[in-house]
Amino acid sequence: MSGPHPEVAIEEGARLGAAEYRGLRADAGWSAPAAADPALQRALDASWNVTARTEAGELVGMGRLLDDGALYASIWDMIVRTDHRGHGIGGAIFAALMRRAGDRDLVALVATPLGAPMYRRAGFAESSRGSTALLWRRP
Repeated sequence: MSGPHPEVAIEEGARLGAAEYRGLRADAGWSAPAAADPALQRALDASWNVTARTEAGELVGMGRLLDDGALYASIWDMIVRTDHRGHGIGGAIFAALMRRAGDRDLVALVATPLGAPMYRRAGFAESSRGSTALLWRRP
């Protein structure tokens, strides 16, 4: 599938390596995952990934979907490299994830301040039908 502009291609159901995932998180200023690479790779392999890569194969964006196949799905790790932001890459990744999960009863995600406006425009909110999202994070 072609990307938002010619030099970037969006791939649905893509494989993603632990090292390149760590690099993308670091570029975004996100903390490094505590998991060792083998465990991290298992987590990446267990999710349905959408990647954005340059013609040379360099990872410039990604998103992950955890999906039970019928009721619930959650979107994680929507990241676009800082020097590729503002070109529609994040929107293209998000659209691919929602095409895959959009018929679930509930799709959840955790947003950064940068991404929250896009998700709100798509109908995401902090609460829904009397339920409120609550999070616990390891200290």
